[in-house]
Amino acid sequence: MRPWERRLRDLAQLLRNCGEAYFSPDLFRLNTNQFLQTSRTVTFIIQKNKATIPDFDTWYKANVLQSWADDRVMCWAKDARNVIEKEGDLEMQSTLRATVLFSYVSDEDMVLETGRKDLLKADIEQLLQAALRKLPPGIADAAVLKIQRLWVANSLPDCELIYALTYAYSQLHRVCSDLAAHLNSALDASIPHPTEVDPSSTDVARVRCMKFGKPGIGKHSIVRMDADPDYKPPPALLRLKEELAAAPKPTSLPGVVAVQAKMAQCTFEHHGNHMAMLVLYDKDWKQIDFMSTAFADQADKFLFWRNVADRAFYLKAYAMIWTSETWIRDLREHNDRPIRALPIIGEQLHVVGADASGATEVVMWNISRPNGEGAPVLTPLMPTDMHGKPGRMFFIEPVIAAMKMVRANSKK
Repeated sequence: MRPWERRLRDLAQLLRNCGEAYFSPDLFRLNTNQFLQTSRTVTFIIQKNKATIPDFDTWYKANVLQSWADDRVMCWAKDARNVIEKEGDLEMQSTLRATVLFSYVSDEDMVLETGRKDLLKADIEQLLQAALRKLPPGIADAAVLKIQRLWVANSLPDCELIYALTYAYSQLHRVCSDLAAHLNSALDASIPHPTEVDPSSTDVARVRCMKFGKPGIGKHSIVRMDADPDYKPPPALLRLKEELAAAPKPTSLPGVVAVQAKMAQCTFEHHGNHMAMLVLYDKDWKQIDFMSTAFADQADKFLFWRNVADRAFYLKAYAMIWTSETWIRDLREHNDRPIRALPIIGEQLHVVGADASGATEVVMWNISRPNGEGAPVLTPLMPTDMHGKPGRMFFIEPVIAAMKMVRANSKK
């Protein structure tokens, strides 16, 4: 393991320590200070070993200096380290927040901000009843009461602190990964990927949720699964893989969506179904994240897409591609009836793409299921079938907003 990779692995452990100390103010302060001081040494060690790195100055300028010059969070991390070393602790504040969420967009949330003692004394049933009085019945059915402890640095007031630290770790992870590729090798396998220390998947922020339509308190969780080394793709997928490998690599949203659409159609026609899956890309159209999910209800969808937006932010995603089957429902009575009770009027397969510019690209098929034992049939939907374009896709809006924020931060 190279010395800067060893230090990056140390940094991952410090980030975990921050999470474990989240509810202990003194320990959290201590670990946050240590994380920020250690994070700066990763690039110091790279610089110290520049004689072993071919074309170091060009590589370092492109991957570190230019990449972080206008990055608001990385500039904050650097300044925060200087404050810790020369002036003392960061000024931080902590609150507990209760939020009622009932859509994909956080701007629509009903927020109850209060002190810790007040919130701990609050009766959850009273909070639920207060929200129910304000929401139409059909919307309240999928609403979620979310309770979260928040740490915020006064010098970065609009970003929860553990997410800012995760963002800093993800950028250092990217630099070390790019450096390994520059040296014709790979990052040491013992170094955690940023998604392995994601605050949502590790429960760092201690977020607790209660679905209005389901009693009991739960938490959002993510399970990491390794690929099956013995899996053998069917011949049709292998042929498609060879065809795609022989073609130029797509470098635009329409091109990437078109490739994914070919794969989705081939997969569905072979298996008769398609698992929901999401891919995030960086600005060079390199895959940086992959997720799959199975929604139990509409509330799960709200929570999932909020988490995807968080991941898109700290991974600095430029684009996303979402592939899934979906029911088409008649929404005309949605305010009075929950989504799960609305009549199903169709079934479709979607490949939805979006990027940081706000551009979207969609490929859709109708799914029909003949009577008997016949396999389901895909029928492509043309723009004319969709009256020129698909309807507003609310679920991807928080992800687009996060990618735009990354883009804006990079320009400041």
